Amino acid sequence: MILERKSLKLHIMTNLTVKLPKKWVDHLNHLEETTKKSKDFYVKEALIRHLEDLEDLHTGLKRLKKKNKVYYTSEELSKRLNLD
Repeated sequence: MILERKSLKLHIMTNLTVKLPKKWVDHLNHLEETTKKSKDFYVKEALIRHLEDLEDLHTGLKRLKKKNKVYYTSEELSKRLNLD
């Protein structure tokens, strides 16, 4: 029998305390009760998605600042590609 060797990834975690409006905490409590997933799960998911969106926004803004680039609106691009 050959044993498969799996690599272990070390995740260093740290705590962060935030104050949330009661309405948000109530919503998280409801999600936790109905889905059996932790409030931590939902907060992490929301934070990850938001940070990814911010990174995309900053990448887009950086690209817009490049000189000598041609940009098209979606309408202009549709016309150029004869998609109308």
